[in-house]
Amino acid sequence: MKTNNQVLLKNEINQMNMNIVIKLVALSSSTEIMEQMKFVTKRVGEHLQEIDEMFSPFRYDSLVSKFQRGDQTPLTSSNEFKEIYNSAVLSQQMTNGIYRPYFAGRFDPSEIVRNWAIEQVFNDELKPMLKNPEIVAVYLSGDDNSKFATKQSSDFRWQIDITEPKNNANVITTYYLQNGAIATAKNNDKQTTVIRSSLVEAGIWALVGTEASVDEFMPFVAHYNLTGIAVGTNIVNFNLGSIIDNKNLTVRR
Repeated sequence: MKTNNQVLLKNEINQMNMNIVIKLVALSSSTEIMEQMKFVTKRVGEHLQEIDEMFSPFRYDSLVSKFQRGDQTPLTSSNEFKEIYNSAVLSQQMTNGIYRPYFAGRFDPSEIVRNWAIEQVFNDELKPMLKNPEIVAVYLSGDDNSKFATKQSSDFRWQIDITEPKNNANVITTYYLQNGAIATAKNNDKQTTVIRSSLVEAGIWALVGTEASVDEFMPFVAHYNLTGIAVGTNIVNFNLGSIIDNKNLTVRR
């Protein structure tokens, strides 16, 4: 796709049980850019597979599985596992236990791992591509959660549409964002989208917004200066901790 003398390149792969979308905005679709897109797609897949092997609760030899069996060594032998563990514990505390990193009574930080994986791979594989003068912006998503960045000298913004939970054809809100992360969590009754600089944080707060009642969630919105939208019986827009009345909000950052 080509817009305003810029080319949008897109590849999709499946990894960690997620649909992974890789996007680049470039000044041209030269052979060099196409080769870089091919290479980064390969690297993203490989990197995500490495993380999956390390953290999947379905792999007997993963660090998570070892920890579930009572082996404490992952906490001392792996900085990555320690980071995930600390993030899970802190998230449980910050959300007053609405987020719990357990499944069937065993430690299972899969919600955090998926977003952490996207963030790590984005920072390691995609963000460095902005050093190329031909590349304007980069984007990586796993299902409904994404991380993105734009070159400082560019005014390009990623257009991110938020649709109704049960009707993807109906756009509720559009965000125009340059840098950061956005996450959406949904169940049968509600959907919450949160924008943060950290995808791990965005994912946790989106989950909390969906699991908690509006009355329970709003104090978190105010205290942590959250930005996003909660869709349930009513639509609640919030920006930097304050509720916004306009239901058809368009945010530019």
